[in-house]
Amino acid sequence: MEPRSFHVSLKGFGSEPTSAHVVVESLDLRQRVIRAAMILAGGLALALIAVPIPLVHFVLVPGAILLGLILSVVRFRQREVFRLAEGACPFCGTQQRLGLAGRVFRLPRQVFCRNCGRSLDLGEDTALSKHPGSI
Repeated sequence: MEPRSFHVSLKGFGSEPTSAHVVVESLDLRQRVIRAAMILAGGLALALIAVPIPLVHFVLVPGAILLGLILSVVRFRQREVFRLAEGACPFCGTQQRLGLAGRVFRLPRQVFCRNCGRSLDLGEDTALSKHPGSI
């Protein structure tokens, strides 16, 4: 499916909002299964590594398998993810990527400036609300 691209506001408390560019990708069933299988494989690999370790394997093996299952279900349920989110900090003006690539798409979202470290709100814009079903 074709990634969607739009602009949203990037706000900081006490400053004028700036514009951020966001690219969102909708994942099809195959992509979601692959992402979930990778997490499950990681949990099973950790469980296999822990099997020969005395005493630790009583907790680590079932814990790794259970954690792998839970995280794979969570990852399977993610239908839309950020591919790119970038904008200028409203405080210091630094143009930057906001570190959301691969994370589940959800707005509004709190991010931090890599330069000044201040908290920023990546929020909905009126352009986004014109596209029903985009959240």
